[in-house]
Amino acid sequence: MSIEQVLAWDPEVIVTIDQSFAQTVHNNPLWRGVSAVKNGRVHLSPKLPFGWIDFPPSVNRLPGLWWLGSKVFPALFPEDLGAITREFYQLFYQVELTPAQVQRVLAGRD
Repeated sequence: MSIEQVLAWDPEVIVTIDQSFAQTVHNNPLWRGVSAVKNGRVHLSPKLPFGWIDFPPSVNRLPGLWWLGSKVFPALFPEDLGAITREFYQLFYQVELTPAQVQRVLAGRD
């Protein structure tokens, strides 16, 4: 879609899988007028070990539902995403994440 279409829609929240976009959108004059950018509601989706909201279809979409809900409707999703992430990784991947690893996963970093 074009930036003109985004400006016309003026979304309140933007969810992206593009780390570069998430890091630079606030400095791009074309995007500064978009409500989501002005209000700091551009969110980079977690993607380790697979995407949480996009591809490939996997069990990662389960915590992705909580993550997305907490970004779009934070008052309705008060759960501790760190705890959900730790429990999910233990159950599905048999991995004990450190607090730093949990933060990195939730921040959408590789």
